[in-house]
Formats: sequence, structure tokens, C-alpha cells
Amino acid sequence: MYRTVQLVLVGFLAVLFGMSALSRRFPHIAWLQLFRYNAPRLSDEQRANLRQRANVHAGIELILLGIVVPMVYFASTVIMFSEPTVTGTTISLTSALLLIGLGTAAIWRNRRRRLPGADQGSDAAL
Repeated sequence: MYRTVQLVLVGFLAVLFGMSALSRRFPHIAWLQLFRYNAPRLSDEQRANLRQRANVHAGIELILLGIVVPMVYFASTVIMFSEPTVTGTTISLTSALLLIGLGTAAIWRNRRRRLPGADQGSDAAL
């Protein structure tokens, strides 16, 4: 019975998505417009703000990844009962510095881009 309920719900959702696609394809059919979903459109300023926030988040992720890479390397060598090699240590530390540098550059570049055209009061925390 549980499987039947799942199949019915999936079929119902498929029909809804199909009707939504058809409503955009045939805008002149009135009853089909009940299934139309118009997502709210963001203004250019809102999209730019979301893009900047996403860039900062990506920079933070790169920095955190740069911090974690050497830890994972050393933890994996301990778990495998082997000793860290000079080559492995060099590669992990170099990649960590590269990731931290890229993350810092992404955040710094995004901050610098935002400062000249900023509205008054929006950069009060900076």
C-alpha cells in the first residue's frame, strides 16, 4: 500500500509539472493558466547582492578547505599507519596556501568591487 501511495503522489506531481509547462507553452488557454507559476523576478540590485553574497560564501569555503586539507592529509597518514612524506606535506601545504589565497582574493575582490558604488549606510559595518 505504501508503494502505491508513493506512485500516486509521484504521478500527481508529474501531471502538475506537465500542466505548468503546458500553461507556459499555451498562454491563450484560460483554464490552463491555473497551473502557471510565475516565480518572483529579482531586481538587478537584488541579483547583484545575491551574487556578491555567493562570492563571499565561496571565498569562505575556499579558506576553510585550505585549512582542512593539511589536517586531512596528516589524519589520513596516521590512520593508514604511515609517516607523512616531505612530498605529501609539501603538496598539502602548497594546496592549502593556494586555496587560502584564492579565498582571500575572492573576498577581497568582492569587497573592493562593492565599496565604490555602495549606497549610503549599506557599508556601515566596513
